[in-house]
Amino acid sequence: MELVLTNLLLIALGGSLGSLASMLIYRLPIENSEITIFYPRSFCPLCKNQLTIVQLIPFVGYLLSRGTCRTCNAKISYSYLIHEALIAAFILFIFNIMEFTNLSAWVIVLIVISLYIQSIIDIQTLHLFQPLSIILMIAGLLLNISTGFFTIPLDALLGLIFGYGILFCINHVHKMMRSIDGIGSGDFLLLGGIGAVFGASAIGPILLIGSSITLCLYVFNKNKDKELPLGFGLGLAGIFYCLIFISI
Repeated sequence: MELVLTNLLLIALGGSLGSLASMLIYRLPIENSEITIFYPRSFCPLCKNQLTIVQLIPFVGYLLSRGTCRTCNAKISYSYLIHEALIAAFILFIFNIMEFTNLSAWVIVLIVISLYIQSIIDIQTLHLFQPLSIILMIAGLLLNISTGFFTIPLDALLGLIFGYGILFCINHVHKMMRSIDGIGSGDFLLLGGIGAVFGASAIGPILLIGSSITLCLYVFNKNKDKELPLGFGLGLAGIFYCLIFISI
């Protein structure tokens, strides 16, 4: 019984964090001074009416409203429910391996959510929120230099250099050959942040997995001329690497 209640608590926590992630995914790319991460309260994207308290409850709000706005009857994207479910799954996984009171577990939660937010922003907008990647860089270096959280300090520093440098060099060669950028600078920063967190030794497998995910999108995408969201693949690969790391 205690295990069931604990898991229900973790699901509720994950749903709440997933709802927060949904808000950040929607608002961070917006270049509008009237909409920030703090204001206004959550609203319908179409009619702009604020959601009720019940509608803000993770899982319950979406299911009770049947995925529609009660004011204008517009369809609300099911992606909000997916974000809540996926973050809840990550939370369950992490806290079934690590103690709830373990500060390291909460650091991992923040890293996973940050990478998830970057992934979804990239696949939706083909842009990354660069300040979040810079935060990952700084946090990764500080964590590893002060505590050796994921790796030794030198590996973290090399991870930052190689992560950024590899994609920068690939893009530079591409630009020399075709006179256009092949990889966005946001991807440089994201892989640099991932390298600072997990170390240079993680760059190879994360880049391989991330590029494979992105190539799969290309294969199944009917529009072959559309830009590929490399950051989406890198973010997911970083999450997989992190979860495998803590489970070993």
